[in-house]
Amino acid sequence: MTDTLLGRFIVLDGPEGAGKTTQVDRLVRRLRKAGRQATSVRDPGSTPVSERIREILLDTGLPDMDARTEVFLYMASRAEMVARIVRPALEVGLVVVSDRFVSSTVAYQGYAGGLDPGPIWDLGRTACGGLSPHLTVILDLPVEAGFGRLRGERDRIESKDPAYHEKVRQGFLAMAAERPEAFVVVDAARPADAVAEDIWEAVQRVL
Repeated sequence: MTDTLLGRFIVLDGPEGAGKTTQVDRLVRRLRKAGRQATSVRDPGSTPVSERIREILLDTGLPDMDARTEVFLYMASRAEMVARIVRPALEVGLVVVSDRFVSSTVAYQGYAGGLDPGPIWDLGRTACGGLSPHLTVILDLPVEAGFGRLRGERDRIESKDPAYHEKVRQGFLAMAAERPEAFVVVDAARPADAVAEDIWEAVQRVL
């Protein structure tokens, strides 16, 4: 169903501290400078309902959740974001750049959380009405380096132990290896300008 839309849907994903938010902002600005109408979203979030779900998911005051609970909460937030923002923007030809998407749930709750990635991908297609990214860019860097970049208090997901986050990282790399037609891995341990150039080169292929 993505192929029938006028716009292009780009996802930037990866482990904690990889610089996704910074690179999303840079990519949107560069797209606009190149004459493309572009907007960004963050997942979970971007709508009133989705932001409320985000608060629950990241609240350190809540007890640990079952991985399945997390999956359904992420998918509920994502379904609302796609219905209210992403799909309408794509229908009129915008480039939408998302800070995380279904690939995050596969990495965190699947590879790291012990759930089978296959049903998570299937549930993602259902939640998003068949929408999938034209390209997912994985910003990769070692776990220790990523956490060295974080500032402020850690949220509920960031507070999980390093072994969990190493499984997350390896999950992202595994899915990129399995789906080379849809994923690109970029070394995010380098300066932001070099990372941005690699992202731009990858995005050019699907515009």
